[in-house]
Amino acid sequence: MRILFLAPDTHVYNHGFVQGLKAVGARVCGIGPAPKDRVRAEALHLLDDYAACGEMFSADAMLAVAKATFGGTFDRVETIDEPLVESAAVLRERLALPGLPVATARLCRDKVAMKAFLRERGIPCAASARIESAADALQFVEQHGYPVVLKPIAGFGSLQTFAVRDRAQCDAALAALRPSAASPAAIEEFVEGHEGFFDTITDDTGVRHDFAAHYFPGCLEASRERSISPQIAVTNRIEQDGYRELRKMARNVVDALSLRNTATHMEWFFGPKGLKFSEIGARPAGEKIWDMYRFANEFDVYREWALATLGMPSQQQPSRRFATGSVQVRPDRDGRVVRHDGIEQAWSEFGRFVYESEVPKPGTPTKPLDKGWLCNTWFRLRHEDYDTLRGMMTRIGALVRCHAH
Repeated sequence: MRILFLAPDTHVYNHGFVQGLKAVGARVCGIGPAPKDRVRAEALHLLDDYAACGEMFSADAMLAVAKATFGGTFDRVETIDEPLVESAAVLRERLALPGLPVATARLCRDKVAMKAFLRERGIPCAASARIESAADALQFVEQHGYPVVLKPIAGFGSLQTFAVRDRAQCDAALAALRPSAASPAAIEEFVEGHEGFFDTITDDTGVRHDFAAHYFPGCLEASRERSISPQIAVTNRIEQDGYRELRKMARNVVDALSLRNTATHMEWFFGPKGLKFSEIGARPAGEKIWDMYRFANEFDVYREWALATLGMPSQQQPSRRFATGSVQVRPDRDGRVVRHDGIEQAWSEFGRFVYESEVPKPGTPTKPLDKGWLCNTWFRLRHEDYDTLRGMMTRIGALVRCHAH
């Protein structure tokens, strides 16, 4: 098959998906925002051809580039970048190709429409609404009360997401988001409880492979507190009874949205009001999360994604042998790294369980907290026992300190 892959080099993570397609015999042409001489050599080595496009959100512009450079004949259009999911769907429609349709792509980008669609189909979601003004937000608060969450309609992760507990915080969030008819925002009920995510690889019948993971603490708290060493933990207990309700809800969501031959990334909460759906994307989790599935399950998750996406039979099953985790240590301030404390002790205790890490050298500029969980200082581990894994990450988060000036 001949695949058009959008944005093959925005992160090294993208290379794994291109490699998966190549591994099953596909020819892959890439279109990205960078000129060819600024694309990583690893990406160019994988790609059969590449072209730059300065308007990656314009299907017309990308189609023109594809036709001029590659001839415009493809069997699939794929991407893993959240902002390009809808553009890829429009290209599929223009080229009459199978894959995620435009209507589904738009639902997966519009959080308010998505929740309304799923509520109508019996999926438990937080109350939510589209707002175009401060008055709209205050009307929602009057009906549902505080706390609420304010965020962009088509946001990514926890960027520009505000947990609002009173009028002053609401006013500050509205000032930052500036909702209008041209640029509406989303407001929703704040759901208390534990937060996690559930990812799938779907084929033409539904869920083929699934994975469950947990945040400690939740995303909003983790993204705002420098003193926290946040964790992501991928469980190897997903087939036990405790995950039955979550797996069922995820399948109901996937089927309701007719998500087929794609990766999905679903956020969820569990608390006093029970299990609640948060949102779903028609793309893989970010932060190189799929590498955690690969190490945990001893199988090529990228190749399995390619097989499912292209409608080919599965060749492997996840072993569920290991749990994997990611723990990040934040610098004590923005600036440049001066030193790390506790590194030697951490390596002595847990080095044999760490399969990947990054410890910036002195003088390295720090990165802001809103850049996510895979920046500054971080460690990724695996262990056969989930509870032991969690204990190791907690110990590393207490031992290691990053000082900056």
